[in-house]
Amino acid sequence: MAGAAPPRAPLPGQSPSPAPLPAVILHAGFHKTGTSSVQRMLAAARAPLAPCLRILLKSDMEALTVATRAHADAPTPESLAEVLDAARARFATLDPADPRPLLLSCEDLSGLIPGRNRRRGYPEAPALLTALAQGLVQAWGALPPLTLYFSTRAAEDWIRSCHDHHLRVTRYTRAFGPYAEGQRPRADLEALARKIGAALPEARLVTHALEDCAGLPHGPLTPLLDLADIPEELRQQIPLLPPANVGLPALSEQLLALNRGPLDREALKAAKKALIRKARQG
Repeated sequence: MAGAAPPRAPLPGQSPSPAPLPAVILHAGFHKTGTSSVQRMLAAARAPLAPCLRILLKSDMEALTVATRAHADAPTPESLAEVLDAARARFATLDPADPRPLLLSCEDLSGLIPGRNRRRGYPEAPALLTALAQGLVQAWGALPPLTLYFSTRAAEDWIRSCHDHHLRVTRYTRAFGPYAEGQRPRADLEALARKIGAALPEARLVTHALEDCAGLPHGPLTPLLDLADIPEELRQQIPLLPPANVGLPALSEQLLALNRGPLDREALKAAKKALIRKARQG
């Protein structure tokens, strides 16, 4: 786990705040690093954690995540302005006088999963998270104590998992070898997190590797519970759920063949669904 330097300078539009603002934690990625498991447990834990934590997941900020994905797919000054507007609008609905920390968890806040349309890494993540912070300032009048949290993963395992995801959920036809070759130069997620953090020095940067979460009480959710200072008695009320959205690399060749085959969209979807269901059951 790594920490960044304290704030250096206010963001544009920031003004003194009459009262301390609650801490904000942005869990903005990365894809395929246990984020689905984290979000599934957070969704199940809303009620027990409500006394001391506010939680925003993708379904709670649809307009914002639509804007971040759109900008990542085709970045322009106008699309980035839409991210800022969506962030300001969403944060404006939240009470800055509420002392409970605010946790946002959605990997789409950093952009789109690498690989689709030959996309490599997260080139728009620094601009996206800066826009989110600016929207927060515009909504609350000042920047609260802000933490950028990124879950990371060993490069080769991460590349394999991303490729598996593409094969399962889209008609992706690129074999693993060429895909991996293109992604490896940008697969050091720790370095990528530092680059994003450097663009927003007002925030504290924290990372935690998925591989180090296996023995933790709530797996990859544990570091976020620590950041939010959740007391042990509330942690004991969080359901312990199995990992979510687990990949099936053993099916890669079969999924690739289906994606390259003649089936139409609906038939392909059904064939892959049946193949995946059989593998999970067996």
